[in-house]
Amino acid sequence: MKKLLVKWCVVAFLVTIVFTCQETDQVPVLEDEIPQAILDKIFNAGYSTQDVIRADWNGKSGYVVEYDLFFAEDEISGLELNPKVPQTEQYHTTNLVAGLPRVIKVGIDPSFSQSAKTALDDALAMYNAENVSLSFQLATVTVSGKGKKKTITTDADIFISAFSERPRRGFITLGRAAGFPTASGDPAEGFGLNTYWIDNYAPSVDELKGVMAHEIGHTIGFRHTDYQTRESCGSNTNEGSAGVGAIYIPGTPSGSDATSLMQSCGPSRTFNNNDKIALDYLY
Repeated sequence: MKKLLVKWCVVAFLVTIVFTCQETDQVPVLEDEIPQAILDKIFNAGYSTQDVIRADWNGKSGYVVEYDLFFAEDEISGLELNPKVPQTEQYHTTNLVAGLPRVIKVGIDPSFSQSAKTALDDALAMYNAENVSLSFQLATVTVSGKGKKKTITTDADIFISAFSERPRRGFITLGRAAGFPTASGDPAEGFGLNTYWIDNYAPSVDELKGVMAHEIGHTIGFRHTDYQTRESCGSNTNEGSAGVGAIYIPGTPSGSDATSLMQSCGPSRTFNNNDKIALDYLY
């Protein structure tokens, strides 16, 4: 889910900004022709089939769905339609991070700018300030070799890597996540940040922090607050439970929550009170 794709609409830009979630230090291979059998599986899992993108990411072939999430080929085949759930409030996936209390290490590709590294520090500090049973700290990351021989060694549970993707049909993807927590209770392996957006739109540290915090939310089990309509993106598309669950978090509002960090489209850059309630409830 940074599902997420996630679109964050920033008026100052000439294109709509989309926060989605993918990792690679190479430009992903994109194809517009998606086999109907794949589209059927995506549709039957509760996702919209609009603007599905084929992408090769971190050595895996798969599909970007809802601008926000990357699913490998085998993951697409394993998606199942879960029962419908209420259509508002905050939601989490069926799988959550286990082994609490737990320290989650987050690493970032050293090729990112100092601004991005500062933004990650700020995002982790924002999570840690909530004093829940998940805490976050920077991972150790070392790089050897260059180009195709580049090797990254890290002890990160969540790793942030770079990908480059130009605006597509009036939208630009900011981040792209590798999904949600695993069945074994680990966070998703990471997410990517779009270096084309960073290099050409010069986002502030605060904007980068908001993208990272949103995508971290996906990796630990948060769905989009408006997953049932994506109304924050100006659309009316129900993401459905999408084979990963969409379980209501008690104590969160029964209507749209426009300032939630986990809205499909921003521009929130920090937790609102309902985000804090949701984080405290889960962890």
